[in-house]
Amino acid sequence: MLFPKADVDKLVQNYDMFRIDATKSFSTSDEAVTEVLIYPDYTNQPLISYDKYDIDPDCWYLDWAYKTEGSYKIRIELKTASASEFIDYDIESITSTEDFLFSDDSMIYSFENELKKYLPMGRNSWKYLHRKAQEEILDYFYRNGILNPDGSKILKTQLIGDSLERWSTFETILLIYQDIKTSNAEAFNEKIVDYSEKRADARKRYLIEYDSNKDGNVDEEDSKVATQPTFFHR
Repeated sequence: MLFPKADVDKLVQNYDMFRIDATKSFSTSDEAVTEVLIYPDYTNQPLISYDKYDIDPDCWYLDWAYKTEGSYKIRIELKTASASEFIDYDIESITSTEDFLFSDDSMIYSFENELKKYLPMGRNSWKYLHRKAQEEILDYFYRNGILNPDGSKILKTQLIGDSLERWSTFETILLIYQDIKTSNAEAFNEKIVDYSEKRADARKRYLIEYDSNKDGNVDEEDSKVATQPTFFHR
């Protein structure tokens, strides 16, 4: 039997590289795998595939990026001489405007230029962790009762009147060091402690001005709320 499988992002930004990793695909058949086909855009270009077959399954991957926003379908197909099996994955590519990230790589490198060399294989930016940092910040608001007047969660698009660059930058750096610390545990643990303190300090500094009435502007009719420092473990 053939078992195609891939690890792939569900959301990416246009032109941002990600890896379609099919290295965990496998076969229980006595027949050898002869083709490992990766279709990065099966819906729009079903005839374009990349055969990544190699004796070493560690080579069964494709680095890719989309140039335009939209919904895409990735297909992984395994073949032997007499059988084939495929699996599909949905992925969304969005513009930088829609992504609305609070920080970027230049902000990271202004603090830790060494992190350029730790970008994972199959990536050309840390955007995926800036996105995770954004989720952490919005979750912090929710868990600490910083909500819209109607009790709903604050959305990233409502933060048009405020800059969360510093907080988001430290949050992203923390995520990076937590991810790579096994390569230099002692030194990176010190970095984690340092940036945990910087993040906590950054949280204290914010008087959040946001589009609480969701009219697309931040003005005197909107709410202002101060963040409160809360120390917690992930």
